[in-house]
Amino acid sequence: MQRSISMLIADDSHATQQLLTEAARAAKLPLRLSVTDNGRDCLTLLNGANVDLAFIDVHMPELSGTEAVWSARKQGIKTFVTLMSSPPAPEAVRLAIKLQAHEFLFKPFTANDALGIIKTYARISSPTRVLIVDDSLTVRQLVQKVVRGSVFNCEVTEADSGETALTLARTSEFDAVFLDFIMPGMNGLATMRRLMQLQPSANVIMISAEHDADREQAAIESGACAFLHKPFTSQDVDRVLHTAFGLRSPALKMQRSEPNFDVAIEGSTIRLAHKLSGHIFEYLWNSRPPYLRNGVVRPALACEIAPTQLASVAEKTALLELRSAQLLAAAQYNNTAQYSLAG
Repeated sequence: MQRSISMLIADDSHATQQLLTEAARAAKLPLRLSVTDNGRDCLTLLNGANVDLAFIDVHMPELSGTEAVWSARKQGIKTFVTLMSSPPAPEAVRLAIKLQAHEFLFKPFTANDALGIIKTYARISSPTRVLIVDDSLTVRQLVQKVVRGSVFNCEVTEADSGETALTLARTSEFDAVFLDFIMPGMNGLATMRRLMQLQPSANVIMISAEHDADREQAAIESGACAFLHKPFTSQDVDRVLHTAFGLRSPALKMQRSEPNFDVAIEGSTIRLAHKLSGHIFEYLWNSRPPYLRNGVVRPALACEIAPTQLASVAEKTALLELRSAQLLAAAQYNNTAQYSLAG
């Protein structure tokens, strides 16, 4: 039996409450609804009612929706939140990103918009059985870390060869398979063709460190739902799984090309550690061009992701962090990360 989902509607508009209630009924899921028209009660419900899914208006009496979510996040509450506003408020959108909201809906929106989000939550919160197939243990560990960083609730199994993958597929069902294209013995393309005979409903995502248009086309034509180039990010996994499962992709996103780094600024040194590979990039920064000087790379041992693949994005990330810390002159800096609503 599917567990019940606790859904909160927080909006002082009766029309919006009714629209979201209709969307909840149309979802035909075991939903338990809570409805409030003010931010103070919204925060109380978030903190104490084990809310799974919430639609929260930015502007409400007593406490704003963003303040309620901010307070809940500080308490460790990880509710799947969609913020709403009318008219469009760019600053609220930027804050929603910081608050790790799933989506931002601008009023007026339709019941189908809300229904898509409800169904997305139901799929994301259900187990997603993932098989990672790669002959390299290091790569499998890296891919597993990326997959587990996705919003999907992934249960991961690994295989070190195409033959092992097929053996597993004979006894276990998989929702998604991340399959290396180049492997000794049975390569990725041959593995995928036999795998799809065993499990036609499995979504195969081909992965490779090499860029080869012919291989990519062959993989897609043979049934792969996507082709990802190593190294890829948890956001890339989110994107391809949304598409693979026919889910409504969130319009709310921060478009930036950098992989995730831990960044520290110590005096005139800025240090970046790439979370997936372990490579460390260090620069001396200056408030005048060139902003980054005397770059030093400290490679992680036994990592198959080359530091050169990450050097340019490490520099962009460093510049972004220095700009955010107001250490560079705005007029002389080209901000490489843009917040936007993608349609």
